[in-house]
Amino acid sequence: MTQSIHIPTQVEPLLRAIGQLADQRGMRAYAVGGCVRDWLLGLADTPDLDVTVEGDGIAIARAAGRILNGTLTVHQQFGTATRRLRRGRGGHPEGSLRVDFATCRRETYARSAAYPRVAAGTLEDDLFRRDFTINAMAAALSPIRFGALVDPFQGARDLRRRRLRILHARSFLDDPSRLLRGIRFAQRFGLRWEPATRRAAREAVAAGALGWLNAGRLRRELDRMREEPDPLACVGELATLLDSSTDTA
Repeated sequence: MTQSIHIPTQVEPLLRAIGQLADQRGMRAYAVGGCVRDWLLGLADTPDLDVTVEGDGIAIARAAGRILNGTLTVHQQFGTATRRLRRGRGGHPEGSLRVDFATCRRETYARSAAYPRVAAGTLEDDLFRRDFTINAMAAALSPIRFGALVDPFQGARDLRRRRLRILHARSFLDDPSRLLRGIRFAQRFGLRWEPATRRAAREAVAAGALGWLNAGRLRRELDRMREEPDPLACVGELATLLDSSTDTA
């Protein structure tokens, strides 16, 4: 039986409109990533929405301008676009709202910590490229399936069990910034690292993976850590991970 997600009322009209636009053009649109995770946790205040499209994400972002106010920024080389809605418009509450549109894609890494090579892919490819199973879920936006959960990697189950799990064994080696994101998610949502994920994290740290990040990426992740509700707990978790990795080295 397909699980349905309760999409918050303040963004439901907007997402229904996006889903209908895609459907009219023979495409399928989905809300993906952190907003889906938050909705499953009952968190309705989501300032950023991520929409991925089986088809052409930029085309849907442009078409959305006919029904939504705000500005559009297109990143043609990445196949993405961002629409920022004006205050109190488009069916959302007072305040800013950003909608990021992308075409479903798959990623490969030429070497550890490099920026990925991107190619067109399926929805499952798009979900598989993400950091953790709890962020690898989608909500269908098409009129006949609106709100249906797409969860090929059991992220909803992990969320219920408060478990943080990577999607494949090389995840932290491909992108070491996932180590720091994992710490933030674990602390923010009260998650436990799944044993194989914890082991992979320790091995990546012992291999020096955090040192492979360039200064800009490392600074961004540390800045985000400082913005968490309990940044000291994040720092403590990082220290624990660094200490435990010495046993693996």
